[in-house]
Amino acid sequence: MKNIIVLVSVFLMMGCQNKKDGQEEQSESTKPVQEKTFVELGGEKQYVEMTGASDQLPVLLFLHGGPGWPQTPHLRYFNADLTKEMILVSWDQAGCGLSYQKNPTPKNLSIESLVSDAHELTLYLKKRFNKEKIVLLGFSYGSVIGLKLAEKYPEDYYAYLGVSQIIDTKENWDVSMQWLKDQAQKKQDTAVLNQLSLIEQRDTSVCKTKLDCFMSKYQLLVKYNGTIFNPEVAKEIEKAEQHVYDDYKDYDWYEAYNYTSSRLTSKVFDTDLTGIKSLEIPVFFMAGRHDWNLPGVVAERYLKSLKAPQKEYIWFEQSGHEPPEEEPDKFNKTIIKIVKEKSH
Repeated sequence: MKNIIVLVSVFLMMGCQNKKDGQEEQSESTKPVQEKTFVELGGEKQYVEMTGASDQLPVLLFLHGGPGWPQTPHLRYFNADLTKEMILVSWDQAGCGLSYQKNPTPKNLSIESLVSDAHELTLYLKKRFNKEKIVLLGFSYGSVIGLKLAEKYPEDYYAYLGVSQIIDTKENWDVSMQWLKDQAQKKQDTAVLNQLSLIEQRDTSVCKTKLDCFMSKYQLLVKYNGTIFNPEVAKEIEKAEQHVYDDYKDYDWYEAYNYTSSRLTSKVFDTDLTGIKSLEIPVFFMAGRHDWNLPGVVAERYLKSLKAPQKEYIWFEQSGHEPPEEEPDKFNKTIIKIVKEKSH
C-alpha cells in the first residue's frame, strides 16, 4: 500500500511539473509581427510598418532615403526574407509615403526633426518589443540620419549599417561629375559634354536651384547606368512602387519628393559628416560598385579613418545606387548575418 501511495504521489508530481512546464512554454510562446500603424513622432502621426516571423526576433530599423522617397514597398517586394530572421521596421518619414498622404504639410521637417523623430521611434521600438538595443540601417539620405543617430545615441544600437552612405556631398558631386565626363569622352557624346558644361557653369537653363542641378546630373547618370546598373531592375523597382501594393498605387512619388526636397534643400546638398571622427558601436558600410550618384569610394575613404570597435566595407559588384533591390539575395543574406551576430 505504501508503494502504491508513493507511485501515485510521483505521478501527481510529474503531472503538476508537466503542467508547469506547459504553462512556462505557453508564456514564452512567440507571436508573428504584422503591424501597419501610425505612431506619433515629433507630435505628428507617421506611418510605421513592423514585420517579423516572431516578436522575439531582433529589431532592424530601416531609414529610407530621398529625402522623401519611402522604401516600404521596395522592402515588401525585394527584402521580405529579412522578416524571417528579424522584425523589419519601415518608417515613412514626415513629408513622404503614407505619412505624407495622412499629413501633406507636416509642421516639422528638417534634418534635426528627422533625427529627433528617428530617436523617438527607436525608443518606441525598444519598449514595444522589450529590447535593450536594436540594429540601425540608413540608406542613401537616410544614412545621414543614421550616422548622426549612431554618434549621438550609441547606447540604443547594437550596430550601424550604412547603405549607399553619404559623407560629403561636395566630394560626391566632384567624383560623380568626373565619371560622367570620362564616360562622355569615351563615347564621344558631345550632347552630354555640353550638358555637363552647362551644369558646371550653373547655367539657369539647367540649374535654377540646387535641386535642378542635381536632377540634371542625375538624368545623365541614368543614361549611362550610373544609378541603377541593370535597367531590368529599374523596371522591377517601378513595378514595386506603382503596381503591386494598393496603398501606394495612388501615391504621387515626385510630388512628395519635390515637396520634401524643397523644404530641406538648403542642407541636403551641403552635407558634410567628416566631423564625425569616431563611433562607439560596430559600423558596416555597403555600396554598389557602379553607384556614381553617391560614389562608394568617398565613404570607403572616410571609413578607413573612422575610429570604431569594428568596421567593414562591403561592395556589391552588380549594383549601382540600390543594392537592396539590385542584389536582393546577397543583400538580405548580408543583413541577416550581421544582425544575428551583433544582436546576440
